[in-house]
Amino acid sequence: MEDSNINATPKRKGFMNSMPDFIQRNFWLLVEVLVCVIFYIGNRYAYQRDQAYAERLRRDLVDMEYQTLNTTSDVSAKSKPSYIENVATRNGSGLQPTTEPPFLLPK
Repeated sequence: MEDSNINATPKRKGFMNSMPDFIQRNFWLLVEVLVCVIFYIGNRYAYQRDQAYAERLRRDLVDMEYQTLNTTSDVSAKSKPSYIENVATRNGSGLQPTTEPPFLLPK
C-alpha cells in the first residue's frame, strides 16, 4: 500500500485547479447572478425606450396645444361681427346690418 502512495503525484492546489470545483459548488448561484444581470440589462433598455416614447408624446402634446391655440385664434377672429359684415358685403349677398336693437320676446 505504501508503494502506491510513493508513485502518486500530489494534487497541486492553485487558483486554476480550484476554479472548476468552485464553479461546481456555486453553479446555481452563478446562474442566478447571470439571470439577474440579463433582467437588469433588459429593464434598462425597456426604460430607455419608454422614456423616448414619453418624450415624443410630450413634444406631440406641445405641438397640438400650439395648433389648438392657433385654430382658436382663427375662429375667434372669423366670428367677430365686423369680419362677418365685411365678408357679407364683399360677396354681394345683399345682407345689411340691422338698425334696430334686438329685443326679448315675451313668454
